[in-house]
Amino acid sequence: GMWKPDLGFLNRRGGAVIWPPGYLHETKTAAPADGECGTALTLQFAFPQPVKFLRAFLPRLSLSAEVGQCVAHAWSGYATFYLHNLRPSGKQKDMEEQLAQILKAVDEDSDGRITVPEARKFLEHPKASTIGEEMRMFPQRHWPMFLDFRAQDTIAYHDADDDGAASRQELWDSLVQWNVVRIRIQEGLKHVNVADRQGLEAMERALDYMRRSPVEMPKRLRPELEELFELPKGTKVLPSLKGVTSFSDSEFFSRAMPHVERLRRKLGRKQRRDEM
Repeated sequence: GMWKPDLGFLNRRGGAVIWPPGYLHETKTAAPADGECGTALTLQFAFPQPVKFLRAFLPRLSLSAEVGQCVAHAWSGYATFYLHNLRPSGKQKDMEEQLAQILKAVDEDSDGRITVPEARKFLEHPKASTIGEEMRMFPQRHWPMFLDFRAQDTIAYHDADDDGAASRQELWDSLVQWNVVRIRIQEGLKHVNVADRQGLEAMERALDYMRRSPVEMPKRLRPELEELFELPKGTKVLPSLKGVTSFSDSEFFSRAMPHVERLRRKLGRKQRRDEM
């Protein structure tokens, strides 16, 4: 059905509205009295990033059709300090190795705490970190400021007690969360891509020991998922999940739904032949 927003208002010419992080919104331009065109713009602040919000709600954001892809791309660097070749894993040994690699690379004085200056010094070396490509999106004269802000944001992402540094325990907690969230999505995609709703729900229930309360499976799904799960279990939707890191519209549903429609038509033709 139609989206029914909680709040609606008219923002008159020359006005502006600042949305808090995580607010979905839609803008429409009222027709000017003279019949000319009007424009409504939405701009996003590059710095500071709402890293506390991202850290607190990462499991929920990873399921978003709007921003789910950001977990694997734009936001992973906060958890991993932009180290090369840190890939999500469900194995504790791998997570411990990730922790050791980050501390060895970034914790210059080896005191078990990473400070903003230490993070800043590490990030400015493009061969050490993966941040160079993103930094080059900005004018070169802004690179020092970019590194300053990104170092601050990265530390703030981990800094649960707000003491201005990321401790070994805080870093470990963030890494475990990041790995679990990423693996959960990877495994969930495998189930959905073969129309295995029971397998997906069983996987979710297996994660209950990490939740405050057991998961409650929704009775209603988004229409695209309803259609997908009407396919016989085991029906492969996308030929490959390569490059698909989320359930976002841009990465998964926009690619999957043409295949779903084709498979549904094919199944319908087969059922009609069987009935003849």
